[in-house]
Amino acid sequence: MIPVTVITGFLGSGKTTAILDLLARRPVGERWAVLVNEFGAVGIDGPTMANEGFAVREIAGGCVCCSAGPQLRVGLVRLIREVQPDRILIEPTGLAHPASILDMLRSPGLGVDPKATITLVDPRRIGDPRVEASDTWRDQWAVADVLVANFGDVASETSLQTFRAAAKAQWPPKKVVAEVSQGKLDLAWLDLDSGPPTLQRAHFHAEPEPPTLPESVDRPTSFPLANAEAATCGWLFPVGDVFDRDRLQQVLQQLVRPNPALPGGVVRLKGIFRVAEGWQRVDATPERIQFQSSSWRGDSRVEVIAPANPLPNWDQVEHRWIEAQRRGSK
Repeated sequence: MIPVTVITGFLGSGKTTAILDLLARRPVGERWAVLVNEFGAVGIDGPTMANEGFAVREIAGGCVCCSAGPQLRVGLVRLIREVQPDRILIEPTGLAHPASILDMLRSPGLGVDPKATITLVDPRRIGDPRVEASDTWRDQWAVADVLVANFGDVASETSLQTFRAAAKAQWPPKKVVAEVSQGKLDLAWLDLDSGPPTLQRAHFHAEPEPPTLPESVDRPTSFPLANAEAATCGWLFPVGDVFDRDRLQQVLQQLVRPNPALPGGVVRLKGIFRVAEGWQRVDATPERIQFQSSSWRGDSRVEVIAPANPLPNWDQVEHRWIEAQRRGSK
């Protein structure tokens, strides 16, 4: 029985950073694998983890709790057969209701042992009406066995106190309530047993079939998707495109706030960009924009998630990306 841990949390809660850190600290000689789900068609987390040498399978173009659900079981079975891992981590999209994922893991015949579900929370977003109005946010809290406030190094004491009060009010009580910085989870939490199944509300996204991505493109190419809850668009750029880091920073600062192209602002933005100084991974929310070096050496790519109402003007967003490129560079 292979232990499987679902690490969930709303968009921007730091799931990928936490998983990369866990992988880096795994016991010597153990083979770990990751199943990643991204809401958009253009994957960012999967290529990032795979490029670091980890066994990764990616399900893109929908959340695994509904339209992509059948792909989750197929992907998990293939992962077990091809990698034969000692442990599996599952990262659902931040828009996923994880209860149905746990139901699937508990079904007979998979040969897995579902462990405690870990939910990451950005305590700075508690009280944000755009976030707390989401059924997803509430369900991610409810299903958690281990409830973790991330960003403890940058969150205010007021935000952390609000998290503590909200966590204390949860019923049944959590196995663990903790505060961490930079996604550094305790490895021991991965071996905690899961709690009893939690009753969840019915959930379904009416999502279109995600497009098949080409191996390469000769111009910026967009891949939009949308449902009633969120709209997303991903872009692939030719491998020779180089971005100006300062202009890219300016574009990101414009996009994370409400603007003519994105009237509702950005909920989440992830990308890998080739800049003059090398390759940079970008993570952005309304609260922060973070750059870090990346070993990725493929195409530049970015995925933007925004409120579906009003619908974003993706053509204008694409124009911003083109403006951020270095002139005449290939």
